[in-house]
Amino acid sequence: MAKKKERTLEEIVALEAKIHNEGSLDRTRIRKLRRHAFYYSYQREKKIFDQLIKDTFHNKNILEIGSHSWISWIKDRAVPKKLTCINISEKELQTGKDYAPNVSYPVEFHLMDANNLTFPDETFDVVYGGAILHHLDIEMSVGHIHRVLKPGGKIIFLEPLNMNPLYKLWRKLNPKERTPDEHALVTKDFKFIRSKFTFDHYFFDFFSVFTGFASLKIYGDKNYDNWLNKLGHKLDVSISKIDFLHPLFARTIIYGEKK
Repeated sequence: MAKKKERTLEEIVALEAKIHNEGSLDRTRIRKLRRHAFYYSYQREKKIFDQLIKDTFHNKNILEIGSHSWISWIKDRAVPKKLTCINISEKELQTGKDYAPNVSYPVEFHLMDANNLTFPDETFDVVYGGAILHHLDIEMSVGHIHRVLKPGGKIIFLEPLNMNPLYKLWRKLNPKERTPDEHALVTKDFKFIRSKFTFDHYFFDFFSVFTGFASLKIYGDKNYDNWLNKLGHKLDVSISKIDFLHPLFARTIIYGEKK
């Protein structure tokens, strides 16, 4: 059997843009599970972001990779000096543009590939994004992020992980939930990020995925605030403090400073 031809980076970027412009992903199943499995971790995530963003974003020159998660990330938390947003998808970029008149600080938008940032060196104080790095070439994108940050500049990213074999299986069984070339983060990605940035993280969702699945079966798509989901979350918070168990988790918040 002939080996499947690998797509070039340019082809990957074009396909990612096409899929997001068309809105052709189907995440119906995973959204129902997330409403249970992530119910309490979303609350924990919010508290963490509240503090990180208040400490990092105020009166700073910010670059957001992804173009519209700034609406929920920054709102009521901080007032940047200036916000710049990029995306390869015109549709997703427009989502950010539509909200921009509602804020008091300047917001600028660019149709741009995060694998090849065209901003001058040392432009930004902070670069951040929600579920974006795993769509990119890690070495290229992180290299550019490092380049465009000022000395001491900060990063904050929320990303999915793909080190647990059960999550790998779920992804294989549900290919329509994601673009064909995206790659949730693995150990080698963390290693490269650490080469460019001081590095810390929070981990979310291991036991909660299993208790959330059970809860969905019992309660259906409702009653997320229940003892099963609470139990899974409490177990996750406890074992997330154990380093060698980190590969079991589904998501992570990464934050650090430019070396």
